[in-house]
Amino acid sequence: MSPEAGKRPVLQFRANNTNQLKCPFVNRTVCFTLYQGSCVHLAGPSGAGKTTLANYIAGLLSRRQGTIMLRRTLGIDIEECTWDESIPEGERVGMLFQQTTLLDSLTVAGNVCVALENCPSKRNVLWSEAKTQSTIKRLLETVGLDYLRDGSKRPSELSGGMARRASLALQIAQDKRVIVLDEPFAGLDLTTAVGVAKELERLRKEKGTALLLISHEPDVVDVVMGKATKTEVLQRVSDVSRLSSSEDDRSLSTTVTLERRGSDYDYHNRSPSHPSTFGKDARQRFIIKLLDYFLYSLPLILLTFLAAGLAISMLSADILRRVDVTDSVLSIVSREIKPIIQMFTGEDEVNPMYTMMINMKVKGMLNQTVPPAKATLFALGMAKLFVLEIGPLITALLLSGRIGGSYAGEVATMQSTSQNKLLATLGISPVMWTLLPSLAASWIASPLLTMSGTALALEIGAHIGPFYGIGSTDGYRVELWDAIVVPLRLRGVTSWSENVGWEHGGQALVDTAYSLLDIRCTFSDSYIDAIVEITTHPIGFHLIKSVVFMSIIMGVAEISARHDPDLTPRGVPKVITTSVVMGSLLVIFSDWAFSQLLLKRQTH
Repeated sequence: MSPEAGKRPVLQFRANNTNQLKCPFVNRTVCFTLYQGSCVHLAGPSGAGKTTLANYIAGLLSRRQGTIMLRRTLGIDIEECTWDESIPEGERVGMLFQQTTLLDSLTVAGNVCVALENCPSKRNVLWSEAKTQSTIKRLLETVGLDYLRDGSKRPSELSGGMARRASLALQIAQDKRVIVLDEPFAGLDLTTAVGVAKELERLRKEKGTALLLISHEPDVVDVVMGKATKTEVLQRVSDVSRLSSSEDDRSLSTTVTLERRGSDYDYHNRSPSHPSTFGKDARQRFIIKLLDYFLYSLPLILLTFLAAGLAISMLSADILRRVDVTDSVLSIVSREIKPIIQMFTGEDEVNPMYTMMINMKVKGMLNQTVPPAKATLFALGMAKLFVLEIGPLITALLLSGRIGGSYAGEVATMQSTSQNKLLATLGISPVMWTLLPSLAASWIASPLLTMSGTALALEIGAHIGPFYGIGSTDGYRVELWDAIVVPLRLRGVTSWSENVGWEHGGQALVDTAYSLLDIRCTFSDSYIDAIVEITTHPIGFHLIKSVVFMSIIMGVAEISARHDPDLTPRGVPKVITTSVVMGSLLVIFSDWAFSQLLLKRQTH
């Protein structure tokens, strides 16, 4: 009788190949059953779908959505994945990933301690300090790590093989009923790998832990399965004779081999499909960044300017509506005009009829002049405020987090994962690879976003003003246009307007070419004044501020992310925070500098 007889299955699994063109394996069916203490070796070449099935079993793909995704995308139909219902869901399965996964903020010993303290089957166990440390010591030594020397190291201080061993220690500490091991021996020397395999065999035999093992090391797998001892494997590698194991261990161990599907060309003489290489050159990366920066930032900008436009226009219109100068003007008129009337009439008392007529006349004049003045003041205030001042500033502060933080995080992640070092070994400048496309994209996205938000805020004023009785919508837009599109006070521009003009079609352009090229101001011979005149023109000032602010944000992000050549993933959040805060502060300071420049124009 086989050892499985009478045992209750821990896991029953069956997956069917429903699409030979999509499915990564060619087997019609992949099925196996895990019992307590059993081991299934999921073998096959790389790319055959072993990790995909393992991720599903480990719960990394949701049962419902994962099943649908596998069927539609890969042609894999999960017919059965049934767990023993007596096992709580949290105690069923753990997984060792192909990529090393450790908590970067903790030491190796701290990682193992967290795994122990969060073991579902031991949550109610009171761990003494001595017991905890002894258990950590045993687990680390099991995977070939020194308790004192390696336990105090951070994950960033470990080599690839050592990090894999530490990750394996975490999975062993979790004490799950089933452990999925995805290439657990990769990066280990043979002696250490066999030692780990013996520990897995001990887990399997003594604790009854079932193992789903993915590995390309068949000799070491034999140790886990109990088909060979450590000495036998070492002898086998050295071309020494092989020994057999007990019949019970053989029956508990199973190998399921997935045969990898060939290339698309192998089926029905199809033309080979080429993998995408989009993003390999700067132009493609620029397009990706531009779409990212503009499209994903646009809703944030529009909503912010919508709120700002409503608040400022309503407040301004309400203040102007409440302003009433009639009584003040009438009081002044009465005080100043009364002595004049007395002088002309020679009367001690002014006839009340005269006073009433004068007051009526003054009120009529005020009714004709004050409302248009309020409308002009309202439009001028909205234009100056959003175009020259807070429009570019609001956008820059928002993009400091949205674009600056995003770029800093991207570069910092590349820095912490040695991607920048890889680029350098390939002869590619990491700065040129990331900064130039991103900076160019931000130079286009930021002005477009600023203009979009400012236009929305100004358009809101066209409807809020009339609602409060301040001017009309059409009149507001005319006043707004006059406030934004002001003539440049340059001699060349004035010469063109006075001597040639657009209405003449430019027929006298050659005769007046020299005067047209004169960029000096009409009120000064200084070229500095000319530069101030050009840069502080409302439209140019609006765009220049956007570009300068964005350059500051990207520059701070670049410096923050590349400052530490040995950056670890733990430091990435700090880089992002530093970039956003410092970028915002420098933007605010530069906005003050722009305000001082604007005052230079206004003094003329």
